[in-house]
Amino acid sequence: MSPADLVRLFVRHRNAANLLMVVMLVLGAVSLSRLNTQFFPDFGIDMVSINVAWPGASAEDVEANIITAIEPEVRYLNDVDHVESFAVEGSATVLVKYNTDSDMQAGRADVVSAVAQVATLPEGSETPIIRRVARFDTISRIALSGPFSETALKAIAKRIREGLLARGIDQVLMFGARDEEIWVDMTPRALRRLGLSLNDVAARIHSRSQDLPSGNIEGQVEKQIRSLGLVTTAVGLGEIEIRSLPNGEKIRLRDVAKVREAFDDKAPEGRLSADRAIELHVKRAVGADALDISQTVDDYLAELRLTLPPTLTLEHYDVQAGLIRERINILLKNGLGGLILVLIILFIFLNLRVAIWVAAGIPVALMATMGVMLLSGQSINMVSLFALIMTLGIIVDDAIVVGEHSTSQRRRGLDPTAAAEEGALRMLAPVVASSLTTIAAFMPLFIIGGIIGTILSAIPLVAVSVLIASLGECFLVLPGHLRGALSHSGDRESQPRAWFNNHFDRFRNGPYRRALEVCVDWRYLTLACAVGALMLALGIIAGGRIGFQFFPAPEGDIVYGNVVMMPGTPREKTEAMVRELERAAHSVVNQFSARTGNGEDLIHSIFGKLGRTQANEFQSVRGDKYGGLYVELAPSDHRQVRMPDFITAWRSNIEMQPGVERVNLNERRGGPPGKEIDIRLSGGSTRDLKDATREIKTLLERFPGVSDVEDDLPYGKQEVILEVTPRGRALGFSTDSVGGQVRAAFQGAIAKRFPRGDEEVTVKVQYARGAITTEDLLNLYLSSPSGADVPLSEVVSMRESAGFARIRRKNGQREIAIIGELDESKIGAGKLIEALEDGELPNIARRHGLQYSFAGRAEEQARTMADMELGALVGMAAIYVILAWVFSSYTRPIVVMAVIPFGVIGAVVGHLLLGFDLSLLTVVGLLGLSGILVNDSIILVSTIDERISAGEETIHAIVAGSQDRLRAVMLTSLTTIGGLTPLLFETSLQAQFLIPMAITMIFGLAFATILVLLVIPALIAIQLDFHNMYQRRRDRAGLRQRIW
Repeated sequence: MSPADLVRLFVRHRNAANLLMVVMLVLGAVSLSRLNTQFFPDFGIDMVSINVAWPGASAEDVEANIITAIEPEVRYLNDVDHVESFAVEGSATVLVKYNTDSDMQAGRADVVSAVAQVATLPEGSETPIIRRVARFDTISRIALSGPFSETALKAIAKRIREGLLARGIDQVLMFGARDEEIWVDMTPRALRRLGLSLNDVAARIHSRSQDLPSGNIEGQVEKQIRSLGLVTTAVGLGEIEIRSLPNGEKIRLRDVAKVREAFDDKAPEGRLSADRAIELHVKRAVGADALDISQTVDDYLAELRLTLPPTLTLEHYDVQAGLIRERINILLKNGLGGLILVLIILFIFLNLRVAIWVAAGIPVALMATMGVMLLSGQSINMVSLFALIMTLGIIVDDAIVVGEHSTSQRRRGLDPTAAAEEGALRMLAPVVASSLTTIAAFMPLFIIGGIIGTILSAIPLVAVSVLIASLGECFLVLPGHLRGALSHSGDRESQPRAWFNNHFDRFRNGPYRRALEVCVDWRYLTLACAVGALMLALGIIAGGRIGFQFFPAPEGDIVYGNVVMMPGTPREKTEAMVRELERAAHSVVNQFSARTGNGEDLIHSIFGKLGRTQANEFQSVRGDKYGGLYVELAPSDHRQVRMPDFITAWRSNIEMQPGVERVNLNERRGGPPGKEIDIRLSGGSTRDLKDATREIKTLLERFPGVSDVEDDLPYGKQEVILEVTPRGRALGFSTDSVGGQVRAAFQGAIAKRFPRGDEEVTVKVQYARGAITTEDLLNLYLSSPSGADVPLSEVVSMRESAGFARIRRKNGQREIAIIGELDESKIGAGKLIEALEDGELPNIARRHGLQYSFAGRAEEQARTMADMELGALVGMAAIYVILAWVFSSYTRPIVVMAVIPFGVIGAVVGHLLLGFDLSLLTVVGLLGLSGILVNDSIILVSTIDERISAGEETIHAIVAGSQDRLRAVMLTSLTTIGGLTPLLFETSLQAQFLIPMAITMIFGLAFATILVLLVIPALIAIQLDFHNMYQRRRDRAGLRQRIW
């Protein structure tokens, strides 16, 4: 069955159209209930992580011995985009990042195989842990604190975690729940008296505390033998026999050591109002519905609170569901307003009965769109909802064309069924062609790669879904309804409609015709004026009269305050500085309350971290000198204080304490990751990188709007370098034996790890806290291979050096990132980068023998713009091919497409008038605009060509054809403008980043529609002038040839 036969079936069948409409509505409703709801589309980078612990090792040792061994094995695996590595004190992390849509199961298997080939990992390092980093998004966070022991608080946190997981939550991470340990504290004197070392004691504990299978007894009844000796408590370990004396006396561990239950003192800790706290981070997997999961969490917590101790403090914060609902409701409100305007425009321009059925197709097509979105794996988010609002006009455009043509056929005397059928069949090919050109206009967005491409892909996917749904509605559902509507076409027009039609005809035959005739008569001047206006608009952009922000994110509600103390600072002093940050934050609230007098509840929640900065998993830094404070403000639309003002006031209220290296205050923003300022230096030694970084920081501080500049190559503790002397080697010592014994003295020796409940408990044999200090290092006794105790000073030489706490590498080279915050109201990111490249940055890099590049938003911008340029070429070529097929001409498509660049004029005017900067979404708006303008041009040019083909005089055909299509072109443009207009007046800060796209569509379409109606006819006349001139030259050439 051909498409035409299918259309005829639905027109003539008594209730096929209604049945299909009901099916589309039902399927749409089901799809709507199953579509996931979230803020942005899911985005992220697929990666596999490799973690190798090496207790006691410096970052430089970890880099030299672990990372440089693993990197070459994984860099060149299939589908790997790049490899990033982090060397920190005591461990190495290698991140293998893959290209989009890679097979991650195969990727992890490849990494496992590659790491297995590494045979040079240092002795003492632990087995590499390899895992695929699954993508999860935050749902909310739960903080627990109160007058409880750490063990009790941890038990409550585990209970809540298990309860959430049992309710179907995808992931719950705990922060501040330190690992359980058993400490065996000994003194150097006790060890020397026993003639043992820490490693000896650890070995005795390991051998005496374990369960072992001991085989099977065969016989009539087979039995299994087990030897049980595993001790799982500190008291039990204290009973282990360490040595037997000749007189038969047994020395137990508790006789010479203090054995106690403890927690890992190097692990990060949480604080809630100065009390110990544990944070539960609730996350959802990709594909899970954020609102459903959030409701599950709320329901569980409501039940749980009734069973918790009254003294327990439970705070629920960073709840994403409220923000998602609020932002989606904003767009739904604007979409409803736009829909009302579209309906008003339809009822003004179209016959009442036809308008009703055209309008009825909007919810039908929208519901069908939901079905297509579900099948194509999309979700409901701010980007997809905006795309739906943007395509409201597209939904009705197809129906308008079919409805108008069917009405005209009915006026010519066809019966209702024939008129509806003819209207649909006549418009089938042109409407399909216009849909294809619209898809081609959005094609550049399909080509964009990376995170930006993932976010923006919702727009073309929704557009394609809308076009598919709209085509089905306007050719299968609408014609059947038009058959009934056209049977009443003899009804007398209402007075308002007669008034509107009279005035519209008067405008079309009066002012519009006169303006059109002037433009066609003065066609070269008309074209010159249009080109001049376009050049002026481009000049305004090039001259910087309008700023450019790559991807303006909505104002955030969360700010991170991070503290970095001087290397070697104990955690207690870091905690004191974190408390000072909290005090300063609260003082800001009092300051603003006193100023405004409204007592605004500005801060919603605060959570502190010790031993770790506030950042994403692989960007945070660990160590006693680091601390962070999470501060969540009231939602941006419900507070008067703007985030930059809060940060400025907070910074000015902080009282720096002794030992502080720096304090950074950073707003957490949504959208694609990365900073506006992100300069990367690579190559060279760590010293060269650090020296160049100091100069670049000084350079950045000269620019206005730059703040919180930091780098990710922090200094670590002072390093004491031990080197075995010739005398030490003569005594049988090696670097390995000296390093092992010294590490055991200061880090402790791991005797055993065993499971206890759901925990893995570590038994650590160590010197008691304070029993040995750095000053005692030279007097530390080592056991020689012969069994003699020798002072450390006898076997090693010693020197001190400044080391680094964290070293980052990318693709086999050391790399340092210099990042900072930028206030783009003072200087744009593009201008800053240009100033740096034209200034001292290249000289600094060259002087230190380094390479530099820009990452973060600048890297994404360069990649995105390059992809869009390629996509634009492909899209324009596709539009040309489609139009060449439609018009059966190689030159007509040029006239139709000539209107595309003129959309820039309206976009520039709109941004200037409303005071918005251009952005990536402006470019996206121009792409959508080009598809609509091409469709308008197709309508106009095809009508003019029909009149010329019918033998009408050229100029008359151009003018009359333009008059014929005035109503259709205006209606197509006005419905799109009406759908987007409410967004222009949206005051919510959460929707401001979308407004540049709406400005581009509305103002660009308004200006370009005028050009379509005036400049395109002039261009057709110019094209015919050239055609006639070419024809006359051919005629003259033919005449000369005949004469000769």
